[in-house]
Amino acid sequence: MTAYDAQSALDAIHHRREQTLHAYMSHANSRPYLIASALGLFAVCSAFDLPNPWNTAAVLAGNALALGGLFVHQRKAPVRRKTAGPETLFHAALGVLLLVVFWTAAIGAHFLGLPARHTLAAAVTALTAVAASYALRPVVKEFVRSNGHA
Repeated sequence: MTAYDAQSALDAIHHRREQTLHAYMSHANSRPYLIASALGLFAVCSAFDLPNPWNTAAVLAGNALALGGLFVHQRKAPVRRKTAGPETLFHAALGVLLLVVFWTAAIGAHFLGLPARHTLAAAVTALTAVAASYALRPVVKEFVRSNGHA
């Protein structure tokens, strides 16, 4: 094996790794999954404003939408990988941040005397989640790249 053969093989490995990273990131950020997640989040969070039998139905429907979308999304993934510890902690911190956004918006709507404060807070939270998914794509890409699993 010559030095040229070794370098071309290494270049091919790097190229395939970049292709895998691109396929994973483009599937992970697909628009249908993002819409299903935002709608599920909205349905679950806005259920607090509904009367008793309907709020349970809204929570179940929202969870079914979000979890069903996640299941279909994972089954159709062209690239599968395991998440590492720091990436999992990052996503958990984002979940906690979305909870803080929801309750801050709900409390703010309560003090402003707005009707359906949980529905307004759910809309703010869902829009924040969509905006965060676009804004944090480079961070997630670096997590995937640094873990070496892609």
